[in-house]
Amino acid sequence: MRQPTRILIAALGGEGGGVLVDWITRAAIEAGLHATRTSIPGVAQRTGATTYYVEVMPAAPGDPVPVLGLNAAPGRVDVFLGTELLEAARRAEAGFLTRDRTLAIVAHRRAYTVTEKSEGGDGRLDESRLAQAVRETAREALIADYEALARQTGAALNALMLGALAASNAVPIPPDAFRAAIRAGKAADSNLRGFEAGLAGAPEPAQPPAPRAGTGPDDLPEEARALAAEGVKRLTDFQDAALAGHYLATLRRFAALPGADGALVAALARHLALRLSSEDVIRVAQLKLRDARRPRLAAEAKARPGDIVHVVEFMKPGPAEVLSLLPPSLARRALRFVERRGWMEKSIALNVSPTRPLGFLRLRLLAALRGWRPRTLKHAEEQAWIAEWLALVERALRLGAPLAREVAESARLVKGYAATDARTRQAWRRIMDAVLLPALDGRLPPDLAADALLQARLAAQKDPEGDALDRTLAAIAARIASSPQRLAAE
Repeated sequence: MRQPTRILIAALGGEGGGVLVDWITRAAIEAGLHATRTSIPGVAQRTGATTYYVEVMPAAPGDPVPVLGLNAAPGRVDVFLGTELLEAARRAEAGFLTRDRTLAIVAHRRAYTVTEKSEGGDGRLDESRLAQAVRETAREALIADYEALARQTGAALNALMLGALAASNAVPIPPDAFRAAIRAGKAADSNLRGFEAGLAGAPEPAQPPAPRAGTGPDDLPEEARALAAEGVKRLTDFQDAALAGHYLATLRRFAALPGADGALVAALARHLALRLSSEDVIRVAQLKLRDARRPRLAAEAKARPGDIVHVVEFMKPGPAEVLSLLPPSLARRALRFVERRGWMEKSIALNVSPTRPLGFLRLRLLAALRGWRPRTLKHAEEQAWIAEWLALVERALRLGAPLAREVAESARLVKGYAATDARTRQAWRRIMDAVLLPALDGRLPPDLAADALLQARLAAQKDPEGDALDRTLAAIAARIASSPQRLAAE
């Protein structure tokens, strides 16, 4: 008995999922197949997710028109197309991908959820685990960097995915039928380029480059070398080689301390690089001017070759962001004046166009202040915090590497601008005062302190309002107060 080929597609809003389904059904009809399709709108905490379902079946002379399904059933999907890793993992978790039948074609890319972006620390889900979930549940998984290939070809992601589907031979539709379906729609030239690129194959997901022999991080523990190499690259781009050299010198100093292990140095390599490159309005201007943004913006605008893409950047810097560019003494006086006037919550609405001469010049002038950055209040405050944090890591290391690692990881808490920055720093200080200081003066055993630091950090990250952190710190305080003499003796 002949069976249809069942295709499930998961795409986010604006990614052209509907166009992709239209191409597949048009091509199926062009190839003489029966076809049916359904779309189910949903919500993905980003721009909305839509599930599309297609069934195609060969038509035999004299056969009645088949009744094809309108909804995907778990365990009965032959081909899955996913334009984003988390959406693919969700379909895998729901049972649509199975080891006995499903071919999964997935773009190795992320569109972060509201929860990921709003969490106190680095709330991003682990991409490798999402990809592994797809691989472990599918018969075969083709996970590739289709988005990078789309940027290279100036095509839309959906055209790349269609080419990958044609290359898989998983559906009884010849490539020429897909080409004919593309020609019948809009932006045929760029979409055909994308289709041919997907048909030829996409690159594997980019991996962090291994450090080259002879580079600075080579003398660090193996666990920290790749992170340190990326840190050097980031800091050189952010500021200059001198800052990258200071970064490596700090890592080497900690690596040489008694009791320091590779895991501790790796944690420091990650978080110190992030703190030394804490973003300010100068960095924002640098990033807005990057040449690498242009292909992505053109792809998002679905621009055809030769089209003019006009970009407007909507920015709303507040007093703290603007005045933090001044020297510390002057900036503090200005901030006190603004605070007395009740203007701290105000912001300046700026619409800047880097694609027009005046807007480009404004951003270029702001980015050119990179050399001024070490003289600013923002830099001074960040350096003071880093010095305090590193001093606490060093003191904690005398009580053991596990405690020192948790102090190093506490840097995840500090993030954001203005009010968010102040709130997260306050939470960090509360945790250090309530957990680390009792450990340093002998009122809390190091192993319990390490676990308490972890629990307090997680509570602060998950609950920006602070209620969960209040409860966690209260429980820790009760534990310390319950038997201080016994704890000190342990």
